[in-house]
Amino acid sequence: MDIYNYYRYSDLISTSGLPEVKDFNKIKAEGFEIVLSLSMPVDSKTIENEELLLSNLGMTYMHIPVDYYDPKVRDFEVFQKFINAYKTEKLWIHCTKNYRVSAFIYLYHLLQTDEAKNELLNMFWTPNEVWQTFINDVITSRSIC
Repeated sequence: MDIYNYYRYSDLISTSGLPEVKDFNKIKAEGFEIVLSLSMPVDSKTIENEELLLSNLGMTYMHIPVDYYDPKVRDFEVFQKFINAYKTEKLWIHCTKNYRVSAFIYLYHLLQTDEAKNELLNMFWTPNEVWQTFINDVITSRSIC
């Protein structure tokens, strides 16, 4: 797919930076049923009326707003519950640049398989101190459970 920072994680999950409006037709044509956004509504690049646009295409829009400057462990917990609830659906997950999503997919994969695939995390960026702390906090919170 020719969408900014596109990554195919599995047969059922693909990720990207912010798609353009025209890209949602391609995403729909590929059989994706649900689009999950991790962007904040105040991000400089958001799609106006994304939920309505996707609804008109017969797709479901879900939103977990994750503050790029202050991600929370509970954001990941909601994300993980969402992914687990829709394991059999084709999911397209995006944020502005695929930074937030790549960190979440990295953590999801790590916690599901116990295998650290750093390429999932470092494909599009190197997490800064805030995100490295977040990643460590999620891992630590899971080891306590």
